[in-house]
Amino acid sequence: LDVLQADYPSIADEEGGPLSIIGNLPYYITSQILFALADASHTNAVRSATVTMQWEVGKRIVAPTRCKDYGILSVVFQLYADCKIHFKIPPTVFYPQPKVDSA
Repeated sequence: LDVLQADYPSIADEEGGPLSIIGNLPYYITSQILFALADASHTNAVRSATVTMQWEVGKRIVAPTRCKDYGILSVVFQLYADCKIHFKIPPTVFYPQPKVDSA
C-alpha cells in the first residue's frame, strides 16, 4: 500500500471507522505523508497519527509564532491537529543509523 496514494476514506469504511495511524516516516517524504493524513482527517477517515520523524521537522510543526522555525508546517498542523513532541530519539536506536535525531 502506497501511503501517498492510499484511499483513506475507503480504508476507514472497510475497517469500520476512523483510522489511528502509527509509523516511522521516511524522512525524505515526511511532509507529503503528513499532508496526505491531514487531508484524510478532513473526511474523518483519520482520527490520530503518532509518528516518528526527523527532529527538525517535528520542531517546525510545533514551533510557536515569531520563531525562526515557524512556517507553513506550523500553521497547517497546529490549525488542524493537537501537535506534540513527546521525546527526542537518538540515531543510535535505528539501524542503519540516520545522521539526525528523530522525534
